Amino acid sequence: MVSLQKLDASMFDKVYPLLQELDPSLTEHTWQSLFNYRWSREEDYCGYGLFDDQKIVGFIGLLFSKRVINHKVEHFCNLTSWVVKEEYRDHSLSMMLPILRLKNHTITDLSAIDKVVRISKRLGFKELDSKIKVLLSLGIFKSKFFAKNLRFSQDKDIISKTLKDNDLQLFQDHLPYPHCGHLLAYNSSDYCYVIYTVVDKYELSHCYIHYISNPELFSKYSLGIRAKIAKSGHTSIVVVDSRMVRGLRLPLSYELSLLTKLYKSTSLRAEQIDNLYSELMLLNFTTLPINFRELLHKLKLNFLSRLKQTI
Repeated sequence: MVSLQKLDASMFDKVYPLLQELDPSLTEHTWQSLFNYRWSREEDYCGYGLFDDQKIVGFIGLLFSKRVINHKVEHFCNLTSWVVKEEYRDHSLSMMLPILRLKNHTITDLSAIDKVVRISKRLGFKELDSKIKVLLSLGIFKSKFFAKNLRFSQDKDIISKTLKDNDLQLFQDHLPYPHCGHLLAYNSSDYCYVIYTVVDKYELSHCYIHYISNPELFSKYSLGIRAKIAKSGHTSIVVVDSRMVRGLRLPLSYELSLLTKLYKSTSLRAEQIDNLYSELMLLNFTTLPINFRELLHKLKLNFLSRLKQTI
């Protein structure tokens, strides 16, 4: 008999073979982070398992978190790693039903494939984003030159002493994850705190920005900030979801299509939702389009052509 059960960290060994089928390139330790993530949460489970008697045949992970946004505590549930054995696909939708019944939660799906997007939209999900901004660096920008009135630090002590309240909590919660980068850009009166991941396991390594505390300061010193991030990640490519920088002036940036991100919320708008406390942080993968390398090559050629015209 097929049944649906809540799963906690003790069930990882049973689920792991399914996760290996989903993505064999990820290590057991990486997958385990979906079950024992370290930030505080109220819920005592981390997903649902679909069982045929005692055999697990499906899994959907749930990453719970809570954030203070606009002076109000908001509860989040990020969906991840939805996998069901082929002969049990008729039961897939049943796995979503208890999640849809969650009260006072913003639900996100940041890596939905096209088929899931179509199903989720019928279940009330909206589009969170489908574009990404590529911030070109190309190794020619120097952070000091483009941000003369700004200081930079990636020192943990300096960052922890400078950050305020909510930003400090974000820093502490993501500090345990080695692929998460933290950059503080600051002057005597203000700061911009950026959290990003260094994605180096794909053919094209890049830095993926997931949080910007001060979009206005980021925009003003964008060239310097991206240069610092790119240097720390040993890459010339920095990307950020378009909704997070919508309306900002970002020189030498290009917008590309990517996998559709989804959300369902009664209290938050799309631009209020970032990528923190999600599978993008724990599993350290990207949602860049498959043909990103080809597109990037064209962008570089276009940029170099424009640069020569100005010299």
